[in-house]
Amino acid sequence: MGEKVVVAGGIIECGHGGQIQLSGGDARLKVSSNAVITMGMEIGLTFASVAAPPTFPAPCTAVNPSGAPTPCVVTTPALTGFAMKLGIGSVPALLASANGLTISGAGPGTWQVSEPGQSLLEAS
Repeated sequence: MGEKVVVAGGIIECGHGGQIQLSGGDARLKVSSNAVITMGMEIGLTFASVAAPPTFPAPCTAVNPSGAPTPCVVTTPALTGFAMKLGIGSVPALLASANGLTISGAGPGTWQVSEPGQSLLEAS
Protein backbone atom coordinates (compact mmCIF):
# COMPACT_ATOMS: atom_id res chain seq x y z
CA MET A 1 0.00 0.00 0.00
CA GLY A 2 1.15 3.55 -0.65
CA GLU A 3 1.78 6.56 1.55
CA LYS A 4 0.46 10.10 1.36
CA VAL A 5 2.42 12.40 -0.96
CA VAL A 6 3.75 15.61 0.66
CA VAL A 7 2.49 18.90 -0.80
CA ALA A 8 2.89 22.62 -0.15
CA GLY A 9 1.19 23.25 3.18
CA GLY A 10 2.61 20.03 4.65
CA ILE A 11 4.71 20.25 7.82
CA ILE A 12 8.15 18.88 8.67
CA GLU A 13 9.50 18.74 12.22
CA CYS A 14 13.04 18.69 13.61
CA GLY A 15 14.14 16.62 16.58
CA HIS A 16 13.85 19.69 18.83
CA GLY A 17 10.16 20.17 18.05
CA GLY A 18 10.61 22.96 15.51
CA GLN A 19 8.20 22.89 12.60
CA ILE A 20 8.21 24.33 9.10
CA GLN A 21 5.12 24.61 6.92
CA LEU A 22 6.36 23.79 3.43
CA SER A 23 5.75 26.16 0.55
CA GLY A 24 6.61 26.08 -3.11
CA GLY A 25 6.65 22.62 -4.58
CA ASP A 26 6.57 21.69 -8.24
CA ALA A 27 3.40 23.10 -9.80
CA ARG A 28 3.51 20.55 -12.64
CA LEU A 29 1.79 18.13 -10.23
CA LYS A 30 -0.82 19.36 -7.77
CA VAL A 31 -3.12 17.73 -5.25
CA SER A 32 -6.13 19.86 -4.29
CA SER A 33 -4.39 22.93 -5.75
CA ASN A 34 -1.20 22.33 -3.71
CA ALA A 35 2.06 21.64 -5.55
CA VAL A 36 3.88 18.38 -4.77
CA ILE A 37 7.14 18.63 -2.81
CA THR A 38 9.95 16.70 -4.48
CA MET A 39 13.10 15.27 -2.94
CA GLY A 40 15.74 17.95 -2.46
CA MET A 41 13.36 20.88 -1.99
CA GLU A 42 13.89 20.52 1.75
CA ILE A 43 17.66 21.17 1.61
CA GLY A 44 18.61 24.45 3.29
CA LEU A 45 15.31 24.99 5.11
CA THR A 46 15.86 26.53 8.54
CA PHE A 47 13.57 25.93 11.48
CA ALA A 48 12.73 29.20 13.25
CA SER A 49 14.55 29.96 16.49
CA VAL A 50 12.84 30.46 19.83
CA ALA A 51 14.52 33.89 19.83
CA ALA A 52 12.64 34.82 16.63
CA PRO A 53 9.14 36.30 16.74
CA PRO A 54 6.39 33.72 17.17
CA THR A 55 6.31 31.49 14.13
CA PHE A 56 3.97 28.95 12.67
CA PRO A 57 3.74 26.24 13.62
CA ALA A 58 6.51 25.90 16.28
CA PRO A 59 10.08 27.12 16.86
CA CYS A 60 13.19 24.93 17.14
CA THR A 61 14.52 24.86 20.71
CA ALA A 62 18.13 23.89 19.84
CA VAL A 63 20.82 25.91 21.59
CA ASN A 64 24.61 25.88 21.26
CA PRO A 65 26.91 25.08 24.21
CA SER A 66 26.77 28.76 25.26
CA GLY A 67 22.99 28.60 25.47
CA ALA A 68 22.32 30.75 22.39
CA PRO A 69 19.45 29.67 20.12
CA THR A 70 20.80 27.91 17.02
CA PRO A 71 17.93 26.40 15.03
CA CYS A 72 18.22 23.28 12.90
CA VAL A 73 18.93 23.51 9.18
CA VAL A 74 18.12 20.67 6.76
CA THR A 75 21.44 19.55 5.29
CA THR A 76 20.71 16.70 2.87
CA PRO A 77 17.85 15.39 0.76
CA ALA A 78 15.52 12.88 2.40
CA LEU A 79 17.28 9.68 3.39
CA THR A 80 14.07 7.64 3.21
CA GLY A 81 10.43 8.27 2.35
CA PHE A 82 10.55 9.23 -1.30
CA ALA A 83 8.43 7.72 -4.04
CA MET A 84 9.86 5.04 -6.29
CA LYS A 85 7.01 5.27 -8.80
CA LEU A 86 5.90 8.91 -8.68
CA GLY A 87 8.08 11.81 -9.57
CA ILE A 88 8.28 14.97 -11.59
CA GLY A 89 10.86 14.59 -14.31
CA SER A 90 13.33 12.26 -12.67
CA VAL A 91 12.89 13.69 -9.15
CA PRO A 92 10.84 11.59 -6.71
CA ALA A 93 7.96 13.02 -4.71
CA LEU A 94 8.38 13.11 -0.92
CA LEU A 95 6.11 10.81 1.08
CA ALA A 96 4.66 11.05 4.59
CA SER A 97 7.45 8.80 5.92
CA ALA A 98 10.25 11.10 4.63
CA ASN A 99 13.05 11.97 7.01
CA GLY A 100 16.60 13.25 6.86
CA LEU A 101 19.42 15.07 8.60
CA THR A 102 19.77 18.50 10.18
CA ILE A 103 22.56 20.44 11.82
CA SER A 104 22.36 23.09 14.54
CA GLY A 105 24.61 24.58 17.18
CA ALA A 106 23.51 21.65 19.34
CA GLY A 107 24.99 19.24 16.78
CA PRO A 108 23.54 16.86 14.19
CA GLY A 109 19.88 15.96 14.29
CA THR A 110 16.99 14.74 12.18
CA TRP A 111 13.75 15.90 10.61
CA GLN A 112 10.59 14.05 9.64
CA VAL A 113 7.24 14.77 8.05
CA SER A 114 4.57 15.42 10.67
CA GLU A 115 1.76 16.33 8.23
CA PRO A 116 1.80 15.63 4.46
CA GLY A 117 -0.65 18.45 3.70
CA GLN A 118 -3.23 16.34 1.87
CA SER A 119 -5.16 13.09 2.21
CA LEU A 120 -6.06 12.17 -1.38
CA LEU A 121 -2.95 10.98 -3.25
CA GLU A 122 -0.83 8.02 -2.21
CA ALA A 123 2.28 6.61 -3.90
CA SER A 124 4.90 3.98 -3.25
